[in-house]
Amino acid sequence: MTFEDYLKTRQLSSDTIIRYKKLLESFFDWMKEGGQAGEEIVYSDLLDYIKVCQKKEHSNSFINQQLTVIRYYYNYLKYIGKVKSSPAAGLFVKGRKRTVPHDLLNEEQLKVLYDNFTPEEETGIHSKAMLGLMIWQGLLNNDMAILEPHHLKLREGKIEVPGTGKTDRRILPLEAVQIIDLYEYLMKRNPSNEKLFTGTDKESDLQNVQDRLIKKLRKNHTFLINGNQIRQSRISLWIKQYDIRQVQYLAGHKYVSSTERYKSTDLEDLQKELEKHHPGS
Repeated sequence: MTFEDYLKTRQLSSDTIIRYKKLLESFFDWMKEGGQAGEEIVYSDLLDYIKVCQKKEHSNSFINQQLTVIRYYYNYLKYIGKVKSSPAAGLFVKGRKRTVPHDLLNEEQLKVLYDNFTPEEETGIHSKAMLGLMIWQGLLNNDMAILEPHHLKLREGKIEVPGTGKTDRRILPLEAVQIIDLYEYLMKRNPSNEKLFTGTDKESDLQNVQDRLIKKLRKNHTFLINGNQIRQSRISLWIKQYDIRQVQYLAGHKYVSSTERYKSTDLEDLQKELEKHHPGS
């Protein structure tokens, strides 16, 4: 298997594969100048490579793009058995301020949000079904907008979430308490709609439906900020239950670095950093 073949197995677009191969050329040139092979490179070598890129005045963003491709390359070498570990794992150039997941909700608060939401009208079950997927599967509007009825597998107690440009495909378990509401929603929804969730008579746009739902919930639950807070809270709870790769899959993160932000020790350090720069926030 070639590196290009490996990238195809990762479901990357043709344009992305071409761009990644181009980005990797400068790394190969650097190795060639130093008389080294990919299998010989260690973490300290990559730090030297970063310094070379910085001397060429490459931006941190561009260097991180290269490191992303280098990680793909070493994952490929691991896949074909040429290396046992990747020297590029977890290696990034700092520069852009990381967003700190904060104001996270606990399991009880998430459950209260769901239990206390009572559909008051015909379209209410639509919102209840969406809320359950936000709370227990960590789905956002972009995920729900592409769902179709066949993705919901109630007999198996699972839901298939297709991949998007930002997230990977995953199959997630459903909670028993939400299956009944999802079934009721399926029975009441318009069968002519191709998508599982669409707008309502009051709100034609699905994002507006979610925004309206959050606004309604906030009236009785002052701890709620937005839908993203719910997703971050679910991921932070997963991180306490499963290993990092399992959580990466459940969250649909394309890169494990996105998941690592939720490690409790990292969150504590980042929270201290946030408080230092923004006291009282």
